[in-house]
Amino acid sequence: MGRGGGTRVGIIVATLLLTGLVQLPAPGQEAKAKRVVLSAREAVERAVSRSPEIASSTYDAEAFLAKQMQADAARFPQLEAIGVLGPSPEANRAPRRGEAEALNSINVKEGQVNSVFVRTDFLLIQPLYTFGLIGNLREAAARGVKAQQAAVDKTAADVALRVREAYYGLLLAHELRAHLADLYEQLLKAADREETLVEGGFASEQDLFKLRTFEGELQKNLNLSQRLQDIAQEALRVWTGLDAQTAIEPADARLTAEPQSLPPLEEYMRDARAKRPEFTQLREGIRAKQALAEAERARAWPMVFFGIQGSAAYAENRDRIRNNAYVTDPLQHAYAGPVLGLKYNLDFGMTRGRVKEAEAEVDKLVALEQYAHEGIPLQVQKAYGELVEAQKNVQALDRANENARKWVVTSLANFDLGIGDTKDLADAVLAMAKSRADYLQAVFNSHMGLARLDNAAGRDLDEIRGMIRGKRATDKLEGTR
Repeated sequence: MGRGGGTRVGIIVATLLLTGLVQLPAPGQEAKAKRVVLSAREAVERAVSRSPEIASSTYDAEAFLAKQMQADAARFPQLEAIGVLGPSPEANRAPRRGEAEALNSINVKEGQVNSVFVRTDFLLIQPLYTFGLIGNLREAAARGVKAQQAAVDKTAADVALRVREAYYGLLLAHELRAHLADLYEQLLKAADREETLVEGGFASEQDLFKLRTFEGELQKNLNLSQRLQDIAQEALRVWTGLDAQTAIEPADARLTAEPQSLPPLEEYMRDARAKRPEFTQLREGIRAKQALAEAERARAWPMVFFGIQGSAAYAENRDRIRNNAYVTDPLQHAYAGPVLGLKYNLDFGMTRGRVKEAEAEVDKLVALEQYAHEGIPLQVQKAYGELVEAQKNVQALDRANENARKWVVTSLANFDLGIGDTKDLADAVLAMAKSRADYLQAVFNSHMGLARLDNAAGRDLDEIRGMIRGKRATDKLEGTR
């Protein structure tokens, strides 16, 4: 396999190394004790059920659910109360002869501060009309929950796509290594035979040197395929949550082409507009921000409420005033009663600033939505074209690989008969290595092309949601045992 083939095979390395989650095994590392066989679906199911990225997005959704609870609770009565304790001067009743009963109830004797008073004031408020404040807050919270749930779907789809790439990359590395090992063995046999001929004087050392040189080229690519296999396997192990002593074996024995007829591009476009979580996230996000802006505008108006207002105070060194409608002792009293009122907060321009901030957030999301409407169809079209190209390449390279195999068989036969040229044999072997690698890369691209197309059109979301729901149901069932 030449330099170009090795570079193309290295495509799979990029995504895996960028995560920073995988490490190459150290030289001489012992074989893993356990082996787990996983299909692509099983690997995805394991990954999405324990992914920290998905868990983080889920917690964000739960935070929005808590905000929705707060907005819903704003409809119900709210109690404001304050309690204080302070020094109390002595005050006793001293009725005078001939005074009216009402006046006789007034404390007229003040003494020194020799005790404390306790006082509590409260106001129970039941909102009646808020000019849309509570309604818009509730709508904003509900829309925010839907937007965040769409973000969870987007994260889960990205995780699933990454796992599929690692899975098919592992199959690709297995296939490449097996193929290169077979060619390397054939080249070794040819080189050993050539060395015997050189020792007998029937061949030149130059031909032997050529074969040994090509051995090094094949060995280099064998090492590359081993490294790719280790990376893909370690990535799958980490993402599926298996321990370090476990090796993953793909359930598929080989990386095989699966030709299938594709629906029209327009069908994928329609699915993308209907199913892509980004559209849901932006649409619900815009409505949430619009509701927040309306809620901020409503803060400029007072809240009409019905309430119960009351106050109670007690000091042991003060007599309670009785039978007097005009005088109340602030340190010794008790009353409560229904009220109808207005509540208004004056903030000198802060509300207007919050309205402007919410409007800016709406405009930002509207711009992002326009970008999504332009960019996502382009992404679908790109994935569709890459898949079509990969399927065509599979057919073309399959024929090329078959011709390269025949070339190798013919060259080996001629070489064994002593009529073949060493360079022709080496060229045939390297051509077959390259054509086989290109073919396997095309098969890998066709599998990943279909996965990327389904991801771009949102067609994989139902399956992924089912995996997440199944995991949650299992956890809930285990928690009740």
